[in-house]
Amino acid sequence: MNKQKIITVANQKGGVGKTTITMNLGTALAKKGNRVLLIDSDPQANLTSYFGRETEHTLDEVYLSKKLPSKDSALQMITTTENGLPDILAADKSLSGVDYFLLSRSNRQMVLRQFLDQLTAEYDFILVDTPPSLNLLTVNALVASHYVLIPVQSEFFSLEGIVKMRELIEEVKKDWNPRLELLGVLQSQVTSRRRLTSDVEQILKGELGKKLFKSRIRNTAAITESTGHGCSVIDYSSSSNGSKDFLDFTDEVIMRVNEYSEKGIQLL
Repeated sequence: MNKQKIITVANQKGGVGKTTITMNLGTALAKKGNRVLLIDSDPQANLTSYFGRETEHTLDEVYLSKKLPSKDSALQMITTTENGLPDILAADKSLSGVDYFLLSRSNRQMVLRQFLDQLTAEYDFILVDTPPSLNLLTVNALVASHYVLIPVQSEFFSLEGIVKMRELIEEVKKDWNPRLELLGVLQSQVTSRRRLTSDVEQILKGELGKKLFKSRIRNTAAITESTGHGCSVIDYSSSSNGSKDFLDFTDEVIMRVNEYSEKGIQLL
């Protein structure tokens, strides 16, 4: 069985913390001894900006190539990092034109999956940060993945976004990737003092049950400041509430993935 875990972080709504969650979850997984690759599949390239340096290759090259990649060519696309950080497949604004190019390809939904098939033995976890839209970049990420993680804010209309994402997940399962599973919904940027937060959490629990992560990411100064410094909150302030939240969340992710693995969840 393929032991690699590919997780897409997705929500068509912007501003819910997808990039921050991808970076911090990836960093926490790496610090726990896993080999981790982050894929920046958002033309805004905010995940790439975390690393603060130019990269030789970017994700748009994967989509624009008409050849199936070899393992060596796939590895050449990756920017490796040091100090226990995840590796990254970077993005830039050129990625915004990929959707138009993919429309003419018969395998338009399978490009990223075919690329990641070459990296099966290289990483324990691959995390894909997606744009705030349900376009072909997001579909490619879902088709390539084992799991979907949906971050939400504590707002009443967050349920609408979850419904749309679950509809897309079911469509992808039906047509291209029958083993895709919703790993869970994560509350991010939580402000506990707001009555609205408690009300929304109760609604989410009622609608999602065990699919709602017990962990929550609080809205803390340390997370905001770490973003500005281009690093994870775990590296920026290891004793902060933000760091504790992400480490607890990472443990919960690992536990859920292990539970699914015991059930034999894998890509076909």
